[in-house]
Amino acid sequence: MATATATRKATRTARSNTPTNTVTVVKPASAPTQELDVKQAKMEIESTVIPGKLAFAIMTPDRLKSLAFISTYATNDPQSTSPKGHGYQREPMEERFPGIGRYYARGENRFRIPPLEISVRVYDAKQRARFNTLFNAGNVTKIHAEFGKSVFSVIDGQHRIGGLFWGWKNLEDFNAYVPMMLNYGLSYVEEATLFDDINTSQRKLPKALIEATKVHIQAGEPSHAQTIREVTIGLAEDHDSVWYGKVNMTGAPKSPEPVSFEGLRRSVGDLLPARVITRLEARGYIPANVTKRFWGLVSKACAPAWNEQTRTVENEAHEMVEEVVKYRMKDVVGVAAVALLGADLLITALDKSTNDEGFWETMSDYVSRLGAVDWEKRKNNPWMATSAGFGGQRQLYEMLYALVYTEKEPGEAVAPDEK
Repeated sequence: MATATATRKATRTARSNTPTNTVTVVKPASAPTQELDVKQAKMEIESTVIPGKLAFAIMTPDRLKSLAFISTYATNDPQSTSPKGHGYQREPMEERFPGIGRYYARGENRFRIPPLEISVRVYDAKQRARFNTLFNAGNVTKIHAEFGKSVFSVIDGQHRIGGLFWGWKNLEDFNAYVPMMLNYGLSYVEEATLFDDINTSQRKLPKALIEATKVHIQAGEPSHAQTIREVTIGLAEDHDSVWYGKVNMTGAPKSPEPVSFEGLRRSVGDLLPARVITRLEARGYIPANVTKRFWGLVSKACAPAWNEQTRTVENEAHEMVEEVVKYRMKDVVGVAAVALLGADLLITALDKSTNDEGFWETMSDYVSRLGAVDWEKRKNNPWMATSAGFGGQRQLYEMLYALVYTEKEPGEAVAPDEK
């Protein structure tokens, strides 16, 4: 009892010495732990980050749902600057809520929730102190009665709120302490500007980096997608691969590497559709090894383009110099077209052979015919007259297919029985 009395006296002393323009929140003696009482409601300001401006708080999904206001276009916002009083956010996509809820209910994901950004619409020290007192008391009804239904305005996190509340409501053992930053005293315009900054200034994580990461976090997953990732990572990172050192693993712009991990992954998927993998494995082949060897054959057949061979030219001073030549061999379109052809070649080799020697003799024979392709990027080159994108890679694939299977080069007519 004496200890409790001393604590109350110390608290009163601390409050009496606090300047009137500063809101100091006394942190509870026991901070929240990872042991949540199932369905027990909680809302608590944990610390003041910047006095009068910013605080850190936690809430359980039920309390958050009951207090939160979201300024959507269809909502009447009393602080809106619009003549029609509408808000600045789009309506939430409620079909996303179950997936978000299940995600945070899985494992320890409930302890890894990114903080929400909240605007607490109070504008002086007295209001802040009163709001904080009611907040820590968990009194949502009085907060709304004294400050209005829009006082706790969610700037960023409406889908997290919806998903977490869905989980709290529908999953028996789920609860969470949702972290949030409380921004005091923002105007409506400042809220809308912060919302715009958060949602338009962020750059999406490159697909290449996402897929490269999934190789490791989903290792051993028995799926075609994971097999393709694992084959691609070996193609990019193994020293015995001709692609080693030539792959942009993060998707960073203006990279010196000619192809991104994501582009290479898609091409491996074209080379190794599920039906081809099934047939290769039935013959005892390891898809990753077959892929490396296939690209090794391609690099030899198309050596000048693969090795980015320069040429000697005479400059204006009549000196012989080396000129850089641009090739399409390792561009996305080139890689995709060769990979599509590769799937056909693997099937042909499987059909025509009964042993390993025959398989690779067939592969070598067909791939060597790509040596007739002129991969140089120049306007008068019929091989490179295709456009970029899917249409271009399909057109180039058809040209390569005609060369390898019918020995027809661009511009040569193909007889009906040869198609």
